[in-house]
Amino acid sequence: MQWQRRRDLEGGKEMGVWLLLDDGSVEEELYVESHEYRGGDFDVYVATPDGEWDHRGTFEAADDAFDAALAYINESQSPVEGAAE
Repeated sequence: MQWQRRRDLEGGKEMGVWLLLDDGSVEEELYVESHEYRGGDFDVYVATPDGEWDHRGTFEAADDAFDAALAYINESQSPVEGAAE
């Protein structure tokens, strides 16, 4: 399994999306979402194909939200596609 960073952000508010793929099937989705457009913070979520969502935290700064998302990826021990080993 490996994480793949999506390039097609949807709706204009998702800042980062990674998919955990296993032979082309999505096992998990990881989102860093901005609520700046309404004066809010940044959220990190994990979703499964079964429709389960796990809110991993709310952060005041985008850098902190991305750090939390990358920490989740590192904890998964699955590599990111194209990342240097």
